[in-house]
Amino acid sequence: MVFMRNVKRCLFGMVICALAGQPVFATVNFPSIAALGGSYLTQAQTFDTNYTQYARSFSEYYGQAAAFASHLSAPIGRDNLGKFPALYVGLGLGATAGKVNAMKSEVATSVQSSVPPYLIADAISFNFGIGFTRQWDLRFSFFPNAAFTLPASALGSNYSVELKSGLYRARLGYHIIEGGPFKPGLTLAGFVSYATSTISVNQTGLTQTSTDSTGTTTINANSKASLSGQFFGMGPEIRLWYEVWHVFHPFIGYSLAMQLGQFTTALNVEGTIAITPTGLSTVTDTGSIVISERVASKLLTHRLMFGFEISLLILDIGVEAQVDMVNGLVGAAVGTGLRF
Repeated sequence: MVFMRNVKRCLFGMVICALAGQPVFATVNFPSIAALGGSYLTQAQTFDTNYTQYARSFSEYYGQAAAFASHLSAPIGRDNLGKFPALYVGLGLGATAGKVNAMKSEVATSVQSSVPPYLIADAISFNFGIGFTRQWDLRFSFFPNAAFTLPASALGSNYSVELKSGLYRARLGYHIIEGGPFKPGLTLAGFVSYATSTISVNQTGLTQTSTDSTGTTTINANSKASLSGQFFGMGPEIRLWYEVWHVFHPFIGYSLAMQLGQFTTALNVEGTIAITPTGLSTVTDTGSIVISERVASKLLTHRLMFGFEISLLILDIGVEAQVDMVNGLVGAAVGTGLRF
């Protein structure tokens, strides 16, 4: 029965099944090999299985990085904007890197060359703030879903990468301690956010070989892995800062977040596959493997934040680092703004 399902997948191009609540859509489209069946088909399916795991790992590890990066574009040291109509207008950007080594440890050796040398998740936002009273501030961050293309040499001559991210975030803060020159400040805040993230990694000249007791399989192909995700987040945070006169403001903070969202990797590998089962002749075929794997974001995360802000008259420059205590990710952000 299992064998017949696999034959149907190759002949008709699609199988849809559910495993542990995660939908899987995979296609192995190599007509000549499908027609031969037997060990030829079994080895083609092994590559399909390996690429399915790769797509699932890509969704998980880049998804973790993208969700974390959404917190990295609004570094602030001095929370208190002062009484109304205090205003803040600025721009921030941040980045983190997905855990590539963890991805490689999960995927089969035969497809590890498909894993990029690094995975950058970026965040950029326009930041606005308004002080209602000396105790209450409201801040907004947003950036439309815009695309950025990395230089052709960024990941190697056979890679091309496009990043796209969008962010909408609101944060309401209450200053338990107002702070001031040579005085600490303490803020309790809550935030809500909605973010989207997409990365497209194209690889040309991909060559992979797998050999075991059943035979040898070699694929020469081009691949495109495109991950898209969207998620909603909310949670509290607390920040402690110190104002060294009016210029330098170091800070440290902690944030807890609940996230609801998902990340889906669409993987398309197109090219030529050569299969040589043990004791049989080589058969070469041209076709594709098409896979889609979806992974839910982690429901709860918590982060440490620390950095500093420099104030020069009405110009603020902020630098921040954050550590995701659940996923073990580290990110950095820098921002600048005008405070009136």
